[in-house]
Amino acid sequence: MPKSTCYPAKAGYGCSPSSCKPDMDECPNHPDLYLLRDAAADERGAIADYLTCAAETCLDELFLDVAEDEMQHYVETMRLISLFDPVQAAMLKEEDLGFLVMKRPKPKWTASKKAQEEADVEVVPPNKKDLPAIRCITKAIQDELHAINKYQRYMNEAEEDRVKAHFCMLMNDEKEHVAEFSAALFKLTHEPLPEETD
Repeated sequence: MPKSTCYPAKAGYGCSPSSCKPDMDECPNHPDLYLLRDAAADERGAIADYLTCAAETCLDELFLDVAEDEMQHYVETMRLISLFDPVQAAMLKEEDLGFLVMKRPKPKWTASKKAQEEADVEVVPPNKKDLPAIRCITKAIQDELHAINKYQRYMNEAEEDRVKAHFCMLMNDEKEHVAEFSAALFKLTHEPLPEETD
């Protein structure tokens, strides 16, 4: 990522707030990012709920099967976010979450149902004692994704360059939090899942 006069000061790029004007390299602003982040937040919430239900009910197979679908959805959504947001992509890679950045081949929807069932991967249930931590970290990721959307919207609505630069900095700090929380969460939820075969 090229150095820019507006990157957050903590990253080592000097920036006087009165001279900062965010650019697209450091403040990605694709309109689809709002939708993708909301979707990612919702997927994480569903995953946490289904893992909890699997551990606390007699329907563990059902809930784990649906959780597996939602985990795949989350990976696909995060990969799209990374496609449009190089800042988020870089922060995910720093946390060894490069699989959330790589492109994944499109599934062949013409495959038979039996072949699709054979390709399903098994979700390993988390330890029951980890469920409160999974729920807390999930909530944190959801909150951070929503905060990124809020700061991106505020950056777009602000009139002064120094205010735009401030919201850019806040937005990028939250992206770092998403990466950090995701790395911690995946250790508890046994993600990433193996790639499904086509």
